[in-house]
Amino acid sequence: MNATRRGGLILLILAGVMLACAAITCGVLPAAGIAVALPVIQVPGEAYNGALPSQDFNITNTLVATLVADVLVLIFVFFAWRASKGWRQEVPGRFQALAEMLGEFVYNQTKNFAGHKPLARKWLFPLAATVFVFLLAANWMKLFPGVETVGLMHCAHPGTNGYPTVQIGGNAFQLHVNQLLDAGVAATEDSYHACHEYLLHADLLKPSQESLNTAADALAAEIAHLEAAPLADDSAQAAAITQAQLHAAESVYPHATLAITADQLRGGVVPYIQVVTPFLRGAATDMNLTIGLALVAVAAVQIFGVASLGPNYFQKFINLRALGNIKKNPIGGVDFVVGLFEIISELGKIISLAFRLFGNMFAGGILLAVMSFLVAFLLPIVFYGLEVIVTTIQAFVFAILTIVFSAQAMQGHGHDDDHGDGHGHGEELGDGMVAELPELT
Repeated sequence: MNATRRGGLILLILAGVMLACAAITCGVLPAAGIAVALPVIQVPGEAYNGALPSQDFNITNTLVATLVADVLVLIFVFFAWRASKGWRQEVPGRFQALAEMLGEFVYNQTKNFAGHKPLARKWLFPLAATVFVFLLAANWMKLFPGVETVGLMHCAHPGTNGYPTVQIGGNAFQLHVNQLLDAGVAATEDSYHACHEYLLHADLLKPSQESLNTAADALAAEIAHLEAAPLADDSAQAAAITQAQLHAAESVYPHATLAITADQLRGGVVPYIQVVTPFLRGAATDMNLTIGLALVAVAAVQIFGVASLGPNYFQKFINLRALGNIKKNPIGGVDFVVGLFEIISELGKIISLAFRLFGNMFAGGILLAVMSFLVAFLLPIVFYGLEVIVTTIQAFVFAILTIVFSAQAMQGHGHDDDHGDGHGHGEELGDGMVAELPELT
């Protein structure tokens, strides 16, 4: 068999597999009540009790993911320290070499931007390395199987879309989705309370199979009657059928909120709106984490600036020296105004760091969810590979920007220094020229 025929055969096999997957996705799964539904996307971290974040403290899956990432970092450091025998082993093994490679990478970046100052070596490098390794753990964790996919089922709170459920054995339930790409039904206060009341007293309120069959037979007869004498208006006909289905559900489930068919009644579909909250969700998909990290980074920048330059660091923002020399140098007024804009720039760093990380991580999670839901065969592997690259780059960008901002804060502002006070970073020669003096470390 030549290459052309072999390629054609492979193409036919791939086409057959894809057609089989399409048939399963579009036909078999909806008939079984486990069709591919549109994912429920929520920006805030999701509390395990299903409540939306409020003034009350709720344990969210992003908070737990943050703690898990912390634990993973500590485990990594512990095994790296153990493998290196307390960092005394001169010939590194594989694991020690990996840890040293990460450390050396961040240290080289710190050295390139901030130099060899003790402040950079002893304080900036550990901060940047910690941020980098933590974000690697937090970002990569959301690519693990089960993260953002396996969780707790509960009643859908108002504002959240959900689905009916069906018992599949014992105390196990699954969402019942019989339409491809079903977006679910929006929950309300009434639907939430009805669902919560049923689940709270499920042992008492759960109908028997006999009552379900009776209600299903009565519903089938009523639907047959409506179809035998259809209404003139199609929308009125559909509304009448939906109303009949809802009444049948209410006859066996108190305050049922979803209209279900006779077959669904017989199959034990529970007509309350429920949803699944994942046990873990990407930590950086929660704005609380990204803003918190950005605040820590920008606060550290200010600390490094003050530690390196002393009180003169604040001349960057409120340039009193330029204002004091405005008589000799009228352009000093412009420098003073520019300094005020530096305050806005410093606040902008918080927004830049926080939203860049959040936007990329949240968008990546949505991309993986949508691709997995639309084309679950092979294609998501490509996007998983891209996400590995993107998540790594975002961890690197956050760490490197922390280094760059800190290095800038530790640099003196030669053109603003008062050379007559003896505290400048340069020695004035002639004609306004300044020769930089070597900085002591």
